[in-house]
Formats: sequence, C-alpha cells, structure tokens
Amino acid sequence: MKTSSDHPSIDSSARKIASLPIGFFLSGFLHLTVLAVLVISLSGPIDDSLTDDEAPLTLTLAMFAEPEPVTREIPAPPETPPQAREIEKPKPKPKPKAPPLPPEKPKPRPVPKKTPVPRSEAPPTRPKAIPTPPAPIESIQSASAEREEDHYLAALRRRIERRKYYPRASQRRGEEGKVVVSFVIRKDGELTDLAIVRSSGIQRLDEAALKTLRRITPFEPIPTALGRNQWALSVPISYSLQD
Repeated sequence: MKTSSDHPSIDSSARKIASLPIGFFLSGFLHLTVLAVLVISLSGPIDDSLTDDEAPLTLTLAMFAEPEPVTREIPAPPETPPQAREIEKPKPKPKPKAPPLPPEKPKPRPVPKKTPVPRSEAPPTRPKAIPTPPAPIESIQSASAEREEDHYLAALRRRIERRKYYPRASQRRGEEGKVVVSFVIRKDGELTDLAIVRSSGIQRLDEAALKTLRRITPFEPIPTALGRNQWALSVPISYSLQD
C-alpha cells in the first residue's frame, strides 16, 4: 500500500496539467492585445468628426499580404496575309514571218523564126583602099610652135632660178614669201615694164624679185617660129630658207 506521503506529488502534477490551457489562453490574449495596441498606434488618432460612412478602417494582417501577381496575356499581332505575287505572263513569241515568195520570172516570148532568104551568089568584091589625107600644114606648124614656146619659157624659168637674188638680211631674219612679177619681153630679149602683181608682204623681198629680173636681161631673143615681136608674161618668185 502507498503511504500518504505520495498524494501531494500526484496533486501537484494534476494542477500543472490543469493550468496548461489557462496559460495558453493568457499568452494568446496578451499577444493579441499587444498587436491591437500596435495597430491603433500606427493608424493615428481617430477623428470624431468622421461620419459613419467615413469610419476608420481597421487594419488586419491580411491587408499586409503581398498581392498575387496578375498575369496579363499579351495579344499576338494579327498575322498579315502574304501578298499574292504577281506572276508575269510570258510574252507571246513573235510568229515567224513567212519567207517571201520568189518573184515570178517572166516567161520568154516565143521568137518567130526567120525564114532564110536564098542568096544569089555574086563574085566577091575587093575593098577599096581609103587614101589617107595629107596632114595639114597649119597643124604641123602650130604643134612645132607650141613645143618651141614651152622650150623658151622653161629656159627663162631656169635663168630666173639661177640668178635669183635672196638678200642676206632676209635670210638672217628668216623672211620668206612669194612675189609675182609681171614684165614684157621684146623681140631681142630685153625685159621691160617690170611691176609687182602680188606682194610677199615684205618690201625687201619684193625689191629682190625686181632685182632678179633686171639681172637676167637681156634674155634670149624670141624665136621667129613663135611669130611674136613682144610677149607679156608674169612669173612667181619664191623665197624659202629650205631652198
């Protein structure tokens, strides 16, 4: 049998167990009281002038919870229908031209046949010899005169080129030009009536041309075959440093 001394320990244990719910309740009440005081102090003093519609909002812990993110769907851009690609129509090929028809050749006309005419045989006749006419005396004389004239003028030209006077001053200065001189040659070969027909533009060369013709006079007499007593002529005299 258990002694009476064991009963006080059992009672103390029972008391502890019975006091546990009361302790939990008091602890929770104290926590709620502290939380309420904090909420009221944070919200500030309550204005008495507020109406019922403007009553102060009671804050709870649920109000401080983070809002759930709202997922918003972005609409996809409308698909643009693919543009229809224009297909170029093939160009019609040019039709081949028909080759031109060859021109029709004219049909040859029938040639009428000639009936041969019977010839009477005749003795062959000998052709007559045509006598050659004698050469006219005037044409022979004119041809001879032309040859004599060409010979005389060529000799005159050679004499002028051999005796041509080219001043040294003009050569040193590089003066060049052409002078045309007219004159009359008499029957005995004397040169008269000297004159400048076309100037070279340089007076020194013009005077040199006149001096050249004076140096060749008298020239050969005019041939009798030419039938001239005097002869009016003009001759160009060129002055060039390359001569």
